[in-house]
Amino acid sequence: MGEGGRARVDSELSEGTCRGDKGLLNTACKSVVPRSRRPPTYLRQYDCRPPPIVIPLLSTIQLVLFIYDGVRLGGITASGPVDPESPLIYSPYRRREVWRLLTYMLVHVGWVHIVYNLIVQLLVGLPLELVHKWWRVGIVYLCGVLAGSLATSVLDPRVFLAGASGGVYALLTAHLADLVLNWAEMEFAFVRLGILLLLAGTDVGVAIYNRYGTETGNKVAYTAHLAGALAGLLMGHVALRNLRLLRWERVLWWVSLVTYLLLVLVMVVFNAAAPEGYFPPQDV
Repeated sequence: MGEGGRARVDSELSEGTCRGDKGLLNTACKSVVPRSRRPPTYLRQYDCRPPPIVIPLLSTIQLVLFIYDGVRLGGITASGPVDPESPLIYSPYRRREVWRLLTYMLVHVGWVHIVYNLIVQLLVGLPLELVHKWWRVGIVYLCGVLAGSLATSVLDPRVFLAGASGGVYALLTAHLADLVLNWAEMEFAFVRLGILLLLAGTDVGVAIYNRYGTETGNKVAYTAHLAGALAGLLMGHVALRNLRLLRWERVLWWVSLVTYLLLVLVMVVFNAAAPEGYFPPQDV
């Protein structure tokens, strides 16, 4: 078979890798997979089974809980409702309830907060999950959530924490890192970079304004945004699928994993051994 024939077959195979919905997976692959990882020998290993699970499930739970809190607390506004007594929110006065280090991702502060997080995690998370599978994307997301709460407890120890921003930013920067590392092979790289930076910059700016520019009683942290972004940069290399791992990428894989684990360990130890008075007194 000549070069033209092989190219035509390769193209047909790459379009048909999604067994039942080739267009959906092909679009997802083009959005998150560089050209060098799209030959049929690689794309055959991608499929739509199982379909996205983590991002749709989390988004549904977050939306249902937000509506429930709005009804229970008497209304929804751009910056509310906020329930500091929620068993899910991270509270600096209940640090012994360690489940809050993760469950804060399920509750949000106002419709602006949840709408932004839902849009970004669906826009970025669904293509990632189609290509990389639910458990890989779940690892990145939860690593961002955990890094966000631990960093907040260490660097901003007297604020509440709510929202999925740690996980959302982990997805954003995991995608951003892959985009930058494979810049020459990604379609519309400048447009994608601009959109990602605009989304992230706008949200961080709003979070900082809400923290320092308003007079609300219970201040909510924005440190989780930055910590989640760092977690995504590190754990994106570790958890997301790479069918052709080069030598330097293997080194980067280990450096990223060890760096993330060391940072988490340092923050856990600090939480356990911080000097008296650093954290607020705990509710009994």
